[in-house]
Amino acid sequence: MNFRYKLNTIFTFLLLSALVWGQAPAGYYDAAVTKKKAKLKTALHNIIRPHTILEYYSSATYFRQTDWHADGYFWDMYSNNKRTVWSGLNREHNLPKSWWSTNPESTDAYSDLHNLYPSDALANEQKSNYPLGEVQGTPTYSNGLVKVGMNGYSGYQGMVFEPADEYKGDFARDYMYVVTCYEDYENDWRSVGTESMLTKNTYPTLKTYAINLLLKWHRNDPVSEKEINRNNAVYGIQGNRNPFIDFPVLAEYIWGEYTENEWPGDDSEPVDFYIAYNRVTKEIKTPEAISSSQVLYKIYSVDGILRQTGNITADGIIDVKTLEKGVYAVLVYYKGFRLSSKFMIF
Repeated sequence: MNFRYKLNTIFTFLLLSALVWGQAPAGYYDAAVTKKKAKLKTALHNIIRPHTILEYYSSATYFRQTDWHADGYFWDMYSNNKRTVWSGLNREHNLPKSWWSTNPESTDAYSDLHNLYPSDALANEQKSNYPLGEVQGTPTYSNGLVKVGMNGYSGYQGMVFEPADEYKGDFARDYMYVVTCYEDYENDWRSVGTESMLTKNTYPTLKTYAINLLLKWHRNDPVSEKEINRNNAVYGIQGNRNPFIDFPVLAEYIWGEYTENEWPGDDSEPVDFYIAYNRVTKEIKTPEAISSSQVLYKIYSVDGILRQTGNITADGIIDVKTLEKGVYAVLVYYKGFRLSSKFMIF
């Protein structure tokens, strides 16, 4: 993924359509389309916050739907053990329950399956409520899959918990889910053993160190089939989804490279958009990347009047011979994005 692309917009228009993949029902994320940054996070919060509140101690039963490996054992991201029965496992909150309340048992988040996983009991005990990080030097605990030790990732000094590389993206997207779904806990976020991770606000909620680390893990460990299947299973049980699994690019629009761009409702990335006016041929040329006879364009005069519309030719050319001298804005609708730029006829 190229994180340097930027979307240049000069007009605000309603999105024509939203493309939703996976098992999310049609229209599930519509209220978040065209939002960005903090408003996008809050829009997602409003979508996923209402859900069925489960009974915590029934989670072991639910885990047979959400975390049961095809080979016949509980899928444990905390150890390499393959347990077919519950003995030796805990119900673990990936983002520690002590981070959001002194009495977490009384909160909705306590039994949320998106943040609750079967975990090896000893590894869970060693994890404690340490922040996530990348262990440097000799760990104080390691079982061949997870580690606890002093952090070596820039921005935080202290003890941390580090999952295996294959699950780092899972943890990152889980944390993003929790701070989005429960952003109404803004005044309750705690710093017990977690001085590096949370702030008492609705945005960004994650401190700079946490944002950098989670985005790194999110990018390096893409969404897996395991996560997609689990997201669908949890949705079937409690009725809400993890949007960062459905649309991984949302992390970039909220905390990452695309925070100045509106989310178009799909998982595509913003692209650079520029045009070149040829005074001799009275044509404008669009970037090669979007040259297609299937791409719609609209040209507006500075007073906002639509002057010309049609489809870009296969070689990216738009004929503007009928337009008078002046300044114009051209809008192109490409992969759900509304790309725009200016040109002058003289």
